[in-house]
Amino acid sequence: MSSTADHLITPQASPLTAQRSPFTRDARGAAATLRVSVVTLGCKVNQCESRALEESLGDRGHVVVPFGEPADAVVINTCTVTHRSDRDARALVRRARRTVPGARVVATGCYAQVAPGELAALGVDAVVGNREKNALPELLEAGVGGVLVGGVSQAGVLAPEPVHRFEGRSRAFLKVQDGCACFCAYCIVPYARGPSRSLSLAEVGSGLGRLRDSGHQEVVLTGVHLGFWGRDLAPPRAFGELLDAAEASGVPRVRLSSLEPGELTDEVVRRLAGSATLCPHLHVPLQSGSDRVLAAMGRPYTGAEFRRRVEAAAAAVPGLCLGLDVIAGFPGEDEGAFEETLGLLEAIPFAYLHVFPFSPRKGTRAWGLPDRVPPPVVAARARRLRELSGVRRRAFERNHRGSVMLALPEGWASPGVLSLRTRNYIEVRVPWAGPPPREEVFVRLERLEDTWVAGRCTGPDAAGGE
Repeated sequence: MSSTADHLITPQASPLTAQRSPFTRDARGAAATLRVSVVTLGCKVNQCESRALEESLGDRGHVVVPFGEPADAVVINTCTVTHRSDRDARALVRRARRTVPGARVVATGCYAQVAPGELAALGVDAVVGNREKNALPELLEAGVGGVLVGGVSQAGVLAPEPVHRFEGRSRAFLKVQDGCACFCAYCIVPYARGPSRSLSLAEVGSGLGRLRDSGHQEVVLTGVHLGFWGRDLAPPRAFGELLDAAEASGVPRVRLSSLEPGELTDEVVRRLAGSATLCPHLHVPLQSGSDRVLAAMGRPYTGAEFRRRVEAAAAAVPGLCLGLDVIAGFPGEDEGAFEETLGLLEAIPFAYLHVFPFSPRKGTRAWGLPDRVPPPVVAARARRLRELSGVRRRAFERNHRGSVMLALPEGWASPGVLSLRTRNYIEVRVPWAGPPPREEVFVRLERLEDTWVAGRCTGPDAAGGE
């Protein structure tokens, strides 16, 4: 793979080390009990990795505390997908310095991997790369300082992260894949994460079993490029085997985080349509509806091919919730290309969009492309896409009004009002008295509110909702 980022992430000594004392150690020189806050930015993969860190710290006798409470260390697990992600990470570093004075601030994650110097310049005590992330408990105990960032992880079986529980959540995440070798023109992720690496099929089963035994009623299978799972294993495994493991796990609901258009195969669609376990919810990156822009992005499909695949899925899977990623303002996207995107979106039965204003990332092919779209135009196009997303989300919810559906409790929306999520990703709020149920209940979708659907519990559990 390309080594564009390697020169940016060479390990180096840092004068920051001498500015703060190591963590307290006992008379034998062992690390004393630490209070650590872990703050997560970005994707579900980061959420999985942060949860693994928290469990590892607990297993070693340390205490994980909410951000803002007194702590010995604050670990910020960063994202670098957009400039806004970088900005959010820098803001969190400053906030940690203000709100948890005296704590050592450690930055890790993708922003730390590709731009350690920018974080070091903010005065963090340590910058730890993605490849070194699994060693954070030991590094925290050792009071490491400075920059510890090697090259990106290379090919090999993905090491398991034995997470048992996502506290306070009915939904859990299981990272089954990491890395990507597609190198789309706009994307920094391959430089931050390395090539695709898969969790073994046995470890997938073990991970699902742990989360099931902890009482989680839904698990999201997640990865940087989920659809590449299994291709790097020896021998290679088919994606259908991952779906087999999900259906055999005993977890009531399993959701797929994201699939590329080419991975939305007839088999995957057939499995979604006929499964009592796999949720009827797909998130598929479109990015643009213009064939010219798609080619410049390095995306391996045309708008017509994309449309055929998602329309086939929507026709086959009852109640399918289809979410799409779209980038606004990629270099060379003129008004005609943007209108092509709008035209394609109008023809596709999607339920919501994730809209990303183009964010140039140094080190990617798009960084040096000509014909940059002026920022006010990018912002206006992103706004139009988000408005379209709102209209479609409302229409999707309206189409299900009056339906009775299974929904899983997610938490209290307000006193006496419980928030639940249907298998096809609609948020429903119902009146509820007493403790919330642990499992799915039947709800009737009755009325559209601002950003959710008001409903009422039906069936055997209806008494709880009166």
